[in-house]
Amino acid sequence: IVGELINMTRKPVEQAWTDRDEEAIASLARRQAEGGADYIDVNSGVPGEEADCMAWLVDVVQKVVDLPLSIDTSHPEALGRALERVQKAPLINSVSAEEERWSSFLPRLKGVSCRVVGLLVGDGGLPKTIQDRLDNATFLMEKFGEAGFADEDVFFDPCVMPISTDPGAGAELLDSLRELEKQWPATHRIAAVSNVSFGLPVRSLLNRSFIGLAMAAGLDAAILNPLDKGMVQTLRAADALLGKDEYCRAYLQAYRKGIFA
Repeated sequence: IVGELINMTRKPVEQAWTDRDEEAIASLARRQAEGGADYIDVNSGVPGEEADCMAWLVDVVQKVVDLPLSIDTSHPEALGRALERVQKAPLINSVSAEEERWSSFLPRLKGVSCRVVGLLVGDGGLPKTIQDRLDNATFLMEKFGEAGFADEDVFFDPCVMPISTDPGAGAELLDSLRELEKQWPATHRIAAVSNVSFGLPVRSLLNRSFIGLAMAAGLDAAILNPLDKGMVQTLRAADALLGKDEYCRAYLQAYRKGIFA
C-alpha cells in the first residue's frame, strides 16, 4: 500500500505548502501509517516550486513516520533534492518510456538503493492497447537493466484509465496485468486504482470492486487512500482469498484492530 494523500493536486495539501503548515502534512503522514501504508507518497507538483516543495515534504514526513517514501515527481531537480534527504530506500514514482523522463531520471538513480515504478507511457502518449503497454515495458526493462535494477525492484504501472470514457478500459487493464506478470514474473504491478472510477457516482464501490479483480489478475501493489476502510477491507479479504495471506494472519490482525467493524 502506497498512501496517496500527500499530493499537491489536493487543495488542503497545496494550502499546507502555501502556509508551510508542517502539522497538516505530519498528520496526514501519521494517519496513513496507522492505516496500514507501507510507503508514504510525497507529490510536490507546484509549478516553479517543485524542488523546494519536495525537500520540505520529505523533511516533514520523515520527522513523524518511520516508513520509506514514494518520491512522486516528474521533475529531475525535485528527484535529486529528495534523494539527498531520504533515510530509507525509496520507491521512485515514476520513470516512463518517454525519452525526456528516462534519460533525465535514470542517470540520477545509478548506484542508489531504491525501487522504481515503470510508468507504461511512451513518447506516443498514453497506452491505447495491451501491446502498447508491453512494448513500453520491454523498452523500460532494457533501460532498468542498464541502470543496475533487478527485476524484483521494478513496479510496472500499466496506467488505469476511467471506464466513464472507455467502457473497455477496466477489462483491458486486467488483461495487461496478466501479460505483465506472465512475461516478467519477478517484477511487481502497481496502479492508482481510483482512476478507474473518475467521473462516476459512488466511486468507492467501483474502486473496491476493481482492486479485488486487479489483485486476482496480478496486481500486488496499489497507490490508494489507506484511510478508506472499505478499500482496506476488500484488500485484506482478497489477499486471504487469493492465498497471499499465510494462514489469514493479516486478515485476522485487521479484524482485531476493528477494521471490519
